[in-house]
Amino acid sequence: MSDDVTLGESERVRTTISEGLDRFLNVSAENVYAEPVRVGERVVIPAAAIEFIGGFGFGVDTVEQGGGGGGGRNIGRPVAIIEAGPDGVRIRPVIDFTRIALTLLAAGLTVWRAMRR
Repeated sequence: MSDDVTLGESERVRTTISEGLDRFLNVSAENVYAEPVRVGERVVIPAAAIEFIGGFGFGVDTVEQGGGGGGGRNIGRPVAIIEAGPDGVRIRPVIDFTRIALTLLAAGLTVWRAMRR
């Protein structure tokens, strides 16, 4: 393999990683707060939490052939509704009952398994 091909491939990988990280880490208020909605005399603004998860790795084997890879994702979930009106501002939390139920179920199963031993 010629050095030109290796340098071209290296540059392509570097560019791909750089563009991916830029998209992955591009967080702004537009990602957290949705457009305000006017309902009568009130303005309602939905708010979300954004989480990022990712990882990557590289390696070389005994014949010096290297490789690498990575992956990631971001998750957005609603956390609150901000309501502003003539009587003031209220923040109403969004309660995720499914997440609470799954957490309680997992905790219960963990305790049950520990008690069986």
